[in-house]
Amino acid sequence: MMFIAALVGLFLFWRRTKARLRQRRETEMMDAWPQCVDLLMAALRAGYSPVQGIHFLCLHAPQVMRPAFLAVTEKMALGQRFTDALRELPQRIGSAARPLCEVLSAGDRLGIPMESLIFQLGNDARLSRRRAAEISARQLPIRLSLPLVICTLPSFIVLIIVPTIAGTVSQLRLSI
Repeated sequence: MMFIAALVGLFLFWRRTKARLRQRRETEMMDAWPQCVDLLMAALRAGYSPVQGIHFLCLHAPQVMRPAFLAVTEKMALGQRFTDALRELPQRIGSAARPLCEVLSAGDRLGIPMESLIFQLGNDARLSRRRAAEISARQLPIRLSLPLVICTLPSFIVLIIVPTIAGTVSQLRLSI
């Protein structure tokens, strides 16, 4: 019976650790996303094509984002069209990459100018990251309240209540 309980506990611990790692990775990716959009914008302004811009991101994007862009580059190297290879990006990064993929696909198919659209996507990504940081900052006092109470209450008891009770008890002994 103990063996089964240990296995269940180990499984639950593994699952929770895996979920935390996935959540941390997603957070890191969303924090790095605006920088990737800005780097792509800089590459396009420097005269790179969208395909070259994605390859540029393979080399210069934040480390957590490079595998996603590398997968797109590898698919293009295997002969897939740029638009089809871009479908890999939202699956690896998340839904935040979908608008960029649509803009790049439309630019590739229709030849529309992408600079202003990608600039706006970068602004939206930075605004989204800022909102998430503000929400996290608002939640901080709530998260700190329990440790603060747990650490402060015992010290209050030891420094204020115990000497008061000891003084009262000693006064009672003297008066008896």
